[in-house]
Amino acid sequence: MIRKDTTVVLGVDPGFDRIGVAILSEEKALFSDCIETNRKLSHEKRLLEIGEGVRKIIKKWKPDYLAIESLFFNQNITNALKVSEARGVIIYEAMQAGLKIFEYSPQAVKIAVTGYGKANKSQVLTMVKKLVKLPTLTHKVLDDEIDAIALCITHLATKKGI
Repeated sequence: MIRKDTTVVLGVDPGFDRIGVAILSEEKALFSDCIETNRKLSHEKRLLEIGEGVRKIIKKWKPDYLAIESLFFNQNITNALKVSEARGVIIYEAMQAGLKIFEYSPQAVKIAVTGYGKANKSQVLTMVKKLVKLPTLTHKVLDDEIDAIALCITHLATKKGI
């Protein structure tokens, strides 16, 4: 059970095929997983799956804040556009639920978690495990999930706007 006076953060590492999600309170990681969309569905139905998945998490955990990774454009513009649309759905669901929204760049997350802006995935994972007590997981933890936890850590460490 979450105390009423405890800050609860929903961290989201946005994607289209797979979205990392995590819930952290100031004490520990309460939940983490990935929302995976069905590649056989239409683009619109996959966006709907993302929105429904985020809505269910918000309803269950009642976070105060959304910490989401800012969009990083690489050379694959098509993928960047899909991720941008997914981010829009995620932000919409968070706004509908009254969450305050904060965006963090990948470099800011790495600095907050490891102290080094060019840290690799392994270094981020090592520090995440040292910084928070992870929930007991029954699934293989994916990079997207660790990134979502790292986003929560970043927000709790900076407490922007709180």
